[in-house]
Parts: sequence; C-alpha cells; structure tokens
Amino acid sequence: MISTGILVLILSLSGANSIHSQKLIMHMPEGDHIFKESLMQNEIEETEVSHTILAGPQSHREKLARKYEHILIFINGHGTLRSGSDSFSIVPESIALTNAKKSVSIEVTAGDTLHYVHIKKKLSKLDLKELKTFPPENREGIYFKRFEDCEAYTEKIKSPNTVSRTVLPKDHAPRVAMGTVDTKGPDAVGAHEHPMLDQLFLGLSGNDARVFADTDSIAFHEWEILHIPIGASHWVTVGEYKRMYYQWMDFFLTTSGQEWLKTHKKIEDDKNTDK
Repeated sequence: MISTGILVLILSLSGANSIHSQKLIMHMPEGDHIFKESLMQNEIEETEVSHTILAGPQSHREKLARKYEHILIFINGHGTLRSGSDSFSIVPESIALTNAKKSVSIEVTAGDTLHYVHIKKKLSKLDLKELKTFPPENREGIYFKRFEDCEAYTEKIKSPNTVSRTVLPKDHAPRVAMGTVDTKGPDAVGAHEHPMLDQLFLGLSGNDARVFADTDSIAFHEWEILHIPIGASHWVTVGEYKRMYYQWMDFFLTTSGQEWLKTHKKIEDDKNTDK
C-alpha cells in the first residue's frame, strides 16, 4: 500500500500538478549517523540538489567537484564548517558558498543533528569566463552568512510588513542569486512572472503558506522544496496567524537576465528615493 505522503509526491513529480514539490526527510533513519537524499531531480538544468543529515559526534568531509559551483544552506542544527585555517560556526539558517575549495569539513558535536541542502550548479564555459569579471573579494575564501545578518530589501509586489533579505547577491556565483521572504498573515507576495530564470522555493522553519502558479496551487510547508514553472504567473499567500517564511533561489538562463534583480530595492535606497 502506498502511503498518502508518497502518493502526493508521486503525483506532484509526475506532472499532475505543474508546481512540483518534495518534502525533506527530517528524521535520521534509525541506526544511521549520516543520511543523504536527492531533491528536485532534473528540475533545474545542470543543477543537482540534495539534503544531508549529520548526527553527532562526527566530522564529515564534503567533497567539492571543481566543475561545479557549490552552495550549502544550513537549515537546522548546529556545527562547525572548516576549510584550511578558516572556521565558521554553523547556526540554523546560514549559507556558505565554497568557491574553489576542493573539500570542506563539517563537524557536529554529540547530541546535535545538522541538516543542510547542497546546491551543485555545473559551470559552463560562459560561467568560467564570467567568473573572471567578478570582484576578487567575492571569490576569496568562503562566503558565509547568517540569514539574519544579510541585507534587507523591499519590492513592489510585497507588503510593508514583509522582511526580505538577499542571502546570496549577484556576482558571487555565476547566474545565481538567493534570498528570503518572511511575513505574518494575512499577507501575500503579489502575482509576477520571470521567464528569464528558473526558481526554487525552500520552506524554512514555521512556513505555512500557499503557492499559486497560473491555474495551479499547492500548500507550502516548512522543510519543503518546490519548483516554480518557468515563466508562470505566480504568487504566494499566507492566512491569519500563520507565517510565510521561505528561501528563493534564482537560476538565471543568461547573464543579462540578472537585470531582474534591480526590482529589489535596498532599504536605504528606498529612504533616499523618498527624499
């Protein structure tokens, strides 16, 4: 017999709903200390997504193939990220761009369990050429940020109650940008479309919203990832007493498509405009 959860996943990934989604497994299988699952297979071209669980105590070495850009998104639990002499304290809701490192070590202490999503984007010849134009400081060492420390921005499609942050700005990874959206209901992110990019949403802690794309809609919960159909008119709503809190991940088809990010206005820019 197929369980309800598995049936929903099968229907979603088979195309019964154009908003493909997948729930992350958030419990370590009994007897294991490391678990890895693939997410959103074949959804974003030349991009692999996975979710890893590490149960302490252990030190895990994450190998980083040179032909890929590697982005680690730490969603739950604590640990330490090490690379050479560099060390970063991992907390829930933080991001690391590993740049040219061959591997990184992730340490988890006894009694803690760490969850992270690994984005592997294959670097094209154009990407490698573009990397040479990036500011050197954007590619030195490891880019590591806690979401709460990232730059806030506003956008016309969002209400004044919404807190949005850019967690991975442009010109750090070729044709990739990421950010978060956080608000309490009733509220909404207004309808919009962007045919210049593919987009994933990752539901963060407490997220309980609903996503619409053209004529389709789907409930969107915490620890869930979904793919917005490219070019679809889409919007997100959240009901009263509920929270909308998710990470968006933009994968641009071309370098010029990143002009879309100009719709995001830094908070201080908005203040200057008002004057």
